[in-house]
Amino acid sequence: MGLRGRAAAVALATAALAAGAAGCGGSDEAARTTRPAAATPSPFAYDASRPLGFRNNGRVNSPYPIAVDDVSYAAPSGRVPAYLALPDKARRLPAVIYLHGSGEGRERFLLPAVWAASRRAVGLTLTLPSSSAGAPPAGLTPAQSLARDRRIFASDVVAVRRAVDVLRSLPQVDPTRIGLVGWSLGARVAAVTAGAEPRLRAVVLMSGGSLPVSAYAAQAPAALRAQVRRSLTQIDPLRWLARARPGEVMLQDGRRDEIVPRAALVALQKAAPRGSIVRWYPAGHDLNAQVYRDQLAFLAKRLPIDGPPVKGARTGP
Repeated sequence: MGLRGRAAAVALATAALAAGAAGCGGSDEAARTTRPAAATPSPFAYDASRPLGFRNNGRVNSPYPIAVDDVSYAAPSGRVPAYLALPDKARRLPAVIYLHGSGEGRERFLLPAVWAASRRAVGLTLTLPSSSAGAPPAGLTPAQSLARDRRIFASDVVAVRRAVDVLRSLPQVDPTRIGLVGWSLGARVAAVTAGAEPRLRAVVLMSGGSLPVSAYAAQAPAALRAQVRRSLTQIDPLRWLARARPGEVMLQDGRRDEIVPRAALVALQKAAPRGSIVRWYPAGHDLNAQVYRDQLAFLAKRLPIDGPPVKGARTGP
Protein backbone atom coordinates (compact mmCIF):
# COMPACT_ATOMS: atom_id res chain seq x y z
CA MET A 1 0.00 0.00 0.00
CA GLY A 2 1.37 3.41 -0.96
CA LEU A 3 1.68 6.44 1.28
CA ARG A 4 -1.65 7.84 0.09
CA GLY A 5 -3.43 4.58 0.92
CA ARG A 6 -1.80 4.31 4.33
CA ALA A 7 -2.67 7.89 5.17
CA ALA A 8 -6.29 7.23 4.16
CA ALA A 9 -6.46 4.16 6.37
CA VAL A 10 -5.08 6.04 9.35
CA ALA A 11 -7.42 8.95 8.68
CA LEU A 12 -10.35 6.52 8.60
CA ALA A 13 -9.39 5.06 11.96
CA THR A 14 -8.91 8.41 13.65
CA ALA A 15 -12.00 9.91 12.06
CA ALA A 16 -14.05 7.03 13.42
CA LEU A 17 -12.71 7.78 16.88
CA ALA A 18 -13.20 11.54 16.68
CA ALA A 19 -16.73 11.32 15.28
CA GLY A 20 -18.08 8.74 17.70
CA ALA A 21 -17.71 5.80 15.34
CA ALA A 22 -20.39 7.56 13.39
CA GLY A 23 -19.71 10.88 11.72
CA CYS A 24 -22.77 12.30 13.49
CA GLY A 25 -24.03 15.84 13.90
CA GLY A 26 -10.56 5.62 37.94
CA SER A 27 -12.85 5.71 40.70
CA ASP A 28 -11.00 7.81 43.29
CA GLU A 29 -9.12 11.11 43.20
CA ALA A 30 -5.73 9.45 42.80
CA ALA A 31 -6.90 7.48 39.78
CA ARG A 32 -8.58 10.52 38.27
CA THR A 33 -5.40 12.59 38.28
CA THR A 34 -3.05 9.87 37.03
CA ARG A 35 -1.74 10.50 33.53
CA PRO A 36 -2.66 8.02 30.80
CA ALA A 37 0.99 7.16 30.15
CA ALA A 38 3.67 7.46 32.80
CA ALA A 39 6.16 9.39 30.65
CA THR A 40 3.66 11.33 28.51
CA PRO A 41 2.08 14.63 29.57
CA SER A 42 -1.69 14.74 29.40
CA PRO A 43 -2.89 16.02 26.00
CA PHE A 44 -5.55 17.95 27.93
CA ALA A 45 -3.19 20.00 30.09
CA TYR A 46 -3.19 23.79 29.69
CA ASP A 47 -1.93 26.92 31.40
CA ALA A 48 -4.75 27.86 33.76
CA SER A 49 -2.95 31.07 34.75
CA ARG A 50 -3.50 32.64 31.33
CA PRO A 51 -6.23 35.31 31.18
CA LEU A 52 -9.72 34.01 30.45
CA GLY A 53 -10.44 36.90 28.12
CA PHE A 54 -14.14 36.60 28.92
CA ARG A 55 -16.32 38.92 26.84
CA ASN A 56 -20.04 39.50 27.17
CA ASN A 57 -21.52 41.16 24.08
CA GLY A 58 -24.93 41.49 25.64
CA ARG A 59 -28.34 39.92 25.47
CA VAL A 60 -29.49 38.36 22.18
CA ASN A 61 -33.03 37.18 22.96
CA SER A 62 -36.26 39.12 23.22
CA PRO A 63 -37.84 39.85 26.60
CA TYR A 64 -38.22 36.58 28.51
CA PRO A 65 -37.67 35.57 32.14
CA ILE A 66 -34.33 33.99 31.12
CA ALA A 67 -31.67 36.20 29.49
CA VAL A 68 -29.41 34.72 26.82
CA ASP A 69 -26.09 36.54 26.45
CA ASP A 70 -23.63 36.26 23.56
CA VAL A 71 -20.27 35.53 25.21
CA SER A 72 -16.83 34.22 24.34
CA TYR A 73 -13.59 33.32 26.09
CA ALA A 74 -9.98 32.49 25.33
CA ALA A 75 -8.63 28.95 24.90
CA PRO A 76 -5.29 27.73 23.52
CA SER A 77 -6.98 26.98 20.18
CA GLY A 78 -8.47 30.47 19.90
CA ARG A 79 -11.63 32.23 21.05
CA VAL A 80 -14.60 30.04 21.94
CA PRO A 81 -18.07 31.49 21.24
CA ALA A 82 -20.85 30.57 23.66
CA TYR A 83 -24.31 31.47 24.89
CA LEU A 84 -24.91 32.10 28.58
CA ALA A 85 -28.44 31.55 29.93
CA LEU A 86 -29.14 33.40 33.17
CA PRO A 87 -32.16 33.80 35.43
CA ASP A 88 -32.72 37.30 36.78
CA LYS A 89 -30.61 38.27 39.80
CA ALA A 90 -28.68 34.99 39.65
CA ARG A 91 -25.99 34.53 42.27
CA ARG A 92 -24.01 31.44 43.28
CA LEU A 93 -26.20 29.06 41.35
CA PRO A 94 -25.17 25.67 39.93
CA ALA A 95 -24.16 25.71 36.26
CA VAL A 96 -24.41 23.27 33.35
CA ILE A 97 -22.27 23.20 30.18
CA TYR A 98 -23.84 21.76 27.01
CA LEU A 99 -21.86 20.26 24.08
CA HIS A 100 -23.17 19.74 20.53
CA GLY A 101 -22.45 17.07 17.92
CA SER A 102 -19.98 17.05 15.04
CA GLY A 103 -20.01 20.13 12.83
CA GLU A 104 -22.64 21.94 14.90
CA GLY A 105 -22.46 24.98 17.16
CA ARG A 106 -23.60 26.65 20.34
CA GLU A 107 -27.21 26.97 19.09
CA ARG A 108 -27.78 23.20 19.23
CA PHE A 109 -28.50 22.98 22.96
CA LEU A 110 -29.57 26.52 23.75
CA LEU A 111 -33.11 25.42 24.64
CA PRO A 112 -31.96 22.81 27.23
CA ALA A 113 -29.62 25.44 28.68
CA VAL A 114 -32.60 27.80 29.06
CA TRP A 115 -34.62 25.01 30.69
CA ALA A 116 -31.83 24.55 33.24
CA ALA A 117 -31.72 28.31 33.84
CA SER A 118 -35.49 28.30 34.34
CA ARG A 119 -34.93 25.92 37.24
CA ARG A 120 -32.40 28.31 38.81
CA ALA A 121 -29.12 27.22 37.25
CA VAL A 122 -26.74 28.92 34.81
CA GLY A 123 -26.63 27.34 31.35
CA LEU A 124 -23.64 27.61 29.00
CA THR A 125 -23.59 26.29 25.43
CA LEU A 126 -20.35 26.57 23.48
CA THR A 127 -19.09 25.92 19.97
CA LEU A 128 -16.34 23.31 20.10
CA PRO A 129 -13.11 24.24 18.26
CA SER A 130 -13.41 21.13 16.06
CA SER A 131 -16.42 22.68 14.32
CA SER A 132 -14.13 25.19 12.61
CA ALA A 133 -11.16 22.87 12.01
CA GLY A 134 -11.99 22.37 8.34
CA ALA A 135 -10.83 19.57 6.05
CA PRO A 136 -7.31 18.21 6.52
CA PRO A 137 -4.70 19.60 4.12
CA ALA A 138 -3.62 17.37 1.27
CA GLY A 139 -0.46 15.32 1.47
CA LEU A 140 -0.34 14.65 5.20
CA THR A 141 1.73 11.67 6.28
CA PRO A 142 0.12 9.06 8.55
CA ALA A 143 1.95 10.53 11.55
CA GLN A 144 0.76 14.01 10.66
CA SER A 145 -2.82 12.82 10.25
CA LEU A 146 -2.76 11.17 13.66
CA ALA A 147 -1.22 14.23 15.29
CA ARG A 148 -3.77 16.54 13.69
CA ASP A 149 -6.78 14.46 14.77
CA ARG A 150 -5.42 14.10 18.29
CA ARG A 151 -4.73 17.84 18.52
CA ILE A 152 -8.24 18.77 17.33
CA PHE A 153 -9.93 16.43 19.81
CA ALA A 154 -7.69 17.66 22.64
CA SER A 155 -8.57 21.26 21.79
CA ASP A 156 -12.25 20.42 22.30
CA VAL A 157 -11.57 18.97 25.75
CA VAL A 158 -9.40 21.92 26.76
CA ALA A 159 -12.09 24.34 25.57
CA VAL A 160 -14.52 22.64 27.96
CA ARG A 161 -12.03 22.82 30.82
CA ARG A 162 -11.63 26.54 30.13
CA ALA A 163 -15.42 26.84 30.20
CA VAL A 164 -15.25 25.48 33.75
CA ASP A 165 -12.71 28.20 34.54
CA VAL A 166 -15.05 30.83 33.08
CA LEU A 167 -18.06 29.67 35.07
CA ARG A 168 -16.07 29.53 38.29
CA SER A 169 -15.05 33.16 37.73
CA LEU A 170 -18.64 34.43 37.45
CA PRO A 171 -20.43 35.76 40.54
CA GLN A 172 -23.65 34.10 39.33
CA VAL A 173 -22.09 30.62 39.65
CA ASP A 174 -21.35 28.42 42.64
CA PRO A 175 -17.88 27.10 41.66
CA THR A 176 -18.47 23.80 43.46
CA ARG A 177 -21.61 22.87 41.48
CA ILE A 178 -20.82 22.56 37.77
CA GLY A 179 -22.22 19.89 35.45
CA LEU A 180 -21.62 18.85 31.85
CA VAL A 181 -23.95 17.44 29.17
CA GLY A 182 -22.73 16.20 25.78
CA TRP A 183 -24.47 14.65 22.78
CA SER A 184 -22.87 12.46 20.08
CA LEU A 185 -19.36 13.89 19.49
CA GLY A 186 -20.05 16.14 22.46
CA ALA A 187 -20.66 13.01 24.56
CA ARG A 188 -17.22 11.68 23.61
CA VAL A 189 -15.65 15.00 24.55
CA ALA A 190 -17.64 15.00 27.80
CA ALA A 191 -16.59 11.40 28.56
CA VAL A 192 -12.94 12.35 28.37
CA THR A 193 -13.49 15.60 30.27
CA ALA A 194 -15.24 13.65 33.03
CA GLY A 195 -11.94 11.92 33.75
CA ALA A 196 -9.63 14.86 33.03
CA GLU A 197 -11.54 17.55 34.92
CA PRO A 198 -11.98 16.92 38.67
CA ARG A 199 -14.13 20.02 39.24
CA LEU A 200 -17.22 18.56 37.58
CA ARG A 201 -20.02 17.26 39.80
CA ALA A 202 -22.37 15.72 37.21
CA VAL A 203 -21.87 14.45 33.65
CA VAL A 204 -24.56 13.35 31.18
CA LEU A 205 -23.57 11.47 28.00
CA MET A 206 -26.24 11.35 25.26
CA SER A 207 -25.83 9.00 22.27
CA GLY A 208 -22.14 8.64 23.02
CA GLY A 209 -20.16 5.63 21.91
CA SER A 210 -16.60 4.43 21.53
CA LEU A 211 -15.06 1.13 20.55
CA PRO A 212 -11.78 -0.04 22.10
CA VAL A 213 -8.64 1.46 20.60
CA SER A 214 -7.74 -1.97 19.24
CA ALA A 215 -10.80 -1.85 16.98
CA TYR A 216 -9.67 1.40 15.40
CA ALA A 217 -6.07 0.28 15.13
CA ALA A 218 -7.19 -2.84 13.27
CA GLN A 219 -8.38 -0.61 10.41
CA ALA A 220 -4.84 0.63 9.79
CA PRO A 221 -2.13 -1.26 7.86
CA ALA A 222 -0.23 -3.71 10.06
CA ALA A 223 2.94 -1.60 9.98
CA LEU A 224 1.09 1.39 11.40
CA ARG A 225 -1.07 -0.28 14.04
CA ALA A 226 1.31 0.32 16.93
CA GLN A 227 1.55 3.99 16.04
CA VAL A 228 -2.22 4.31 15.78
CA ARG A 229 -2.67 2.50 19.09
CA ARG A 230 -0.23 4.80 20.91
CA SER A 231 -1.82 7.93 19.50
CA LEU A 232 -5.45 7.01 20.12
CA THR A 233 -4.82 5.63 23.60
CA GLN A 234 -3.95 9.15 24.77
CA ILE A 235 -7.46 10.38 23.94
CA ASP A 236 -9.44 7.17 24.47
CA PRO A 237 -12.91 7.99 25.90
CA LEU A 238 -13.19 4.53 27.46
CA ARG A 239 -10.00 4.97 29.42
CA TRP A 240 -10.74 8.51 30.55
CA LEU A 241 -14.37 7.91 31.48
CA ALA A 242 -13.29 5.14 33.83
CA ARG A 243 -11.53 7.84 35.88
CA ALA A 244 -14.65 9.91 36.47
CA ARG A 245 -15.96 10.28 39.99
CA PRO A 246 -18.28 7.39 40.96
CA GLY A 247 -21.93 8.30 40.92
CA GLU A 248 -21.53 11.46 38.84
CA VAL A 249 -22.26 10.00 35.35
CA MET A 250 -25.53 9.35 33.50
CA LEU A 251 -25.58 7.70 30.05
CA GLN A 252 -28.63 8.05 27.79
CA ASP A 253 -28.86 6.03 24.57
CA GLY A 254 -31.45 5.17 21.95
CA ARG A 255 -32.27 1.56 21.16
CA ARG A 256 -32.76 2.56 17.52
CA ASP A 257 -29.62 4.69 17.16
CA GLU A 258 -28.96 4.76 13.41
CA ILE A 259 -25.59 6.52 13.70
CA VAL A 260 -23.53 5.06 16.54
CA PRO A 261 -23.22 1.25 16.55
CA ARG A 262 -24.78 -0.46 19.55
CA ALA A 263 -21.42 -2.05 20.39
CA ALA A 264 -19.89 1.42 20.75
CA LEU A 265 -22.76 2.64 22.94
CA VAL A 266 -22.44 -0.40 25.19
CA ALA A 267 -18.65 -0.10 25.40
CA LEU A 268 -18.92 3.45 26.73
CA GLN A 269 -21.56 2.35 29.23
CA LYS A 270 -19.31 -0.43 30.50
CA ALA A 271 -16.39 1.98 30.86
CA ALA A 272 -18.34 4.27 33.18
CA PRO A 273 -17.38 4.22 36.88
CA ARG A 274 -19.43 2.43 39.49
CA GLY A 275 -22.67 4.08 40.44
CA SER A 276 -23.30 5.43 36.94
CA ILE A 277 -26.88 5.55 35.66
CA VAL A 278 -27.61 3.92 32.28
CA ARG A 279 -30.89 4.59 30.49
CA TRP A 280 -32.11 3.20 27.16
CA TYR A 281 -34.92 4.90 25.23
CA PRO A 282 -37.18 3.82 22.34
CA ALA A 283 -35.54 6.43 20.11
CA GLY A 284 -32.91 7.06 17.46
CA HIS A 285 -29.69 9.04 17.64
CA ASP A 286 -31.51 12.33 18.33
CA LEU A 287 -33.28 10.71 21.32
CA ASN A 288 -36.59 12.11 22.62
CA ALA A 289 -38.24 14.48 25.09
CA GLN A 290 -38.11 11.99 27.97
CA VAL A 291 -34.31 12.09 27.77
CA TYR A 292 -34.31 15.77 28.70
CA ARG A 293 -36.79 15.28 31.53
CA ASP A 294 -34.63 12.50 33.00
CA GLN A 295 -31.35 14.39 32.66
CA LEU A 296 -32.81 17.53 34.24
CA ALA A 297 -33.97 15.41 37.17
CA PHE A 298 -30.49 13.87 37.44
CA LEU A 299 -28.78 17.27 37.35
CA ALA A 300 -31.24 18.71 39.85
CA LYS A 301 -30.40 15.93 42.30
CA ARG A 302 -26.68 15.72 41.66
CA LEU A 303 -25.60 19.38 41.64
CA PRO A 304 -28.19 20.14 43.14
CA ILE A 305 -30.52 22.52 41.31
CA ASP A 306 -33.17 23.39 43.87
CA GLY A 307 -35.19 26.24 42.39
CA PRO A 308 -37.70 27.67 42.84
CA PRO A 309 -38.55 27.70 39.11
CA VAL A 310 -38.46 31.08 37.38
CA LYS A 311 -41.98 32.43 37.04
CA GLY A 312 -43.23 32.50 33.47
CA ALA A 313 -40.41 30.35 32.05
CA ARG A 314 -40.61 26.80 30.72
CA THR A 315 -38.57 24.36 32.79
CA GLY A 316 -38.48 21.46 30.32
CA PRO A 317 -40.03 19.80 27.26
